[in-house]
Amino acid sequence: MQQIEQFNSKILLFGEYAVLHNGMALVIPCEKFHGHFEFYKGEESEKAIALQSNEYLRKFCGFVSSRMDEKFVIEVKKFEAELEQGLFFRSNIPQGYGLGSSGALVAAMVLRYLVKAKNLKDEVKLQTYLKLKDLKKNLGNLESFFHGTSSGIDPLSIILNEPILCKNSQDIVTTTLPVSSPENQNVIFLLDTKQERTTSKMMTLFNDLISKSEFKEKFDKYVIDDNNGAIQSFLDNDVERFYHAVNELSTFQMNYMKDFFPENLLKDVQNGLDNGDYFLKLCGAGGGGFVLGFTRNWEKTQEQLKAYELEEIYRY
Repeated sequence: MQQIEQFNSKILLFGEYAVLHNGMALVIPCEKFHGHFEFYKGEESEKAIALQSNEYLRKFCGFVSSRMDEKFVIEVKKFEAELEQGLFFRSNIPQGYGLGSSGALVAAMVLRYLVKAKNLKDEVKLQTYLKLKDLKKNLGNLESFFHGTSSGIDPLSIILNEPILCKNSQDIVTTTLPVSSPENQNVIFLLDTKQERTTSKMMTLFNDLISKSEFKEKFDKYVIDDNNGAIQSFLDNDVERFYHAVNELSTFQMNYMKDFFPENLLKDVQNGLDNGDYFLKLCGAGGGGFVLGFTRNWEKTQEQLKAYELEEIYRY
C-alpha cells in the first residue's frame, strides 16, 4: 500500500472559456478542498461513499485503458488490481462547482499509476515548456472522460500545486501572486450558489454561442481587452487597472453570457456592477457551483450578499 498523498483543488481565477480560444488563464491552488486515494476497510458508515467512488473509478479505468499512449503509459493492471482491493477516492471537493474535482482525481491517478511517475511531481517543475505542454495535453485527454473536452490545466495545476499562468493555449509557466496579507483590503472570495452544474452542458451552450460570428467577434475582443488585462494587472498588483478590468469582465458576462449564471443571482451580479462595491464573475464553466467575487470592501460586501455563503480565498 502506498502512502496517502493529498491533492488540493484549484481555482481558475481568470480564463474561463478564454483559455480554449487562445486567451490567458490564471489558476491558483485552493487548500480548503482536497482529495486522496484510500482503501475501504469495511466500516459500514463508509460503505456507500466507497462503493460509489470505486464503481466510478472502474469506469474511468476502462476509459484509461482504451486511451493508452505509448509515451504516457498508465499501469492499468495495477489500477484494476487496487480497485479489486477496495480503492476509492475520498474528496471534499464539491462536484459540479468548478474547483477541479475531476482534475484532482486525474492528478492522483497519474501520480499513482503513470510509469516513471515516481519523480514526476518534482521533475515537472523543471520541465521545458514543450514537455509541460505535452503533459497538459495528456492530462486533458484523460480528463475528457468527465467533461467531453478538457484543456488539461486543472490536473496540471493540481500536480504542480502552484499558480499557473497560461499566456496562451501553448505557453504555460508557473507564476507569483501579489503578496497575501490579512491587513490588506482586496479580497477574492467564492460565493456558493447551492446549485450543481454539469460542465459538458455549459460547454455545449458556449460552443453554440461561439459558433455565431457576432458573439465570437465580441468574445475575442473581451478576451484580449478584459480577460488578459485583468490577469496582467492582477499579477502586476495594479489595483486600479485591475478593478476596471474586472468590472468589464462582469459586464460582458452579464450582457452576453447571462444564461451561465443562476437566474436568482443575476440581480446580485447587476447590483455589484451598479454600486461598484464588489464584482461577480463565472468560476469555471458557470451554470451554478461557485461564483468568483472581488471586492475592496469585504465587510460591506458580506452585508450585501448575506443571503449566500461566502468564502474568502485570497486577501492582498
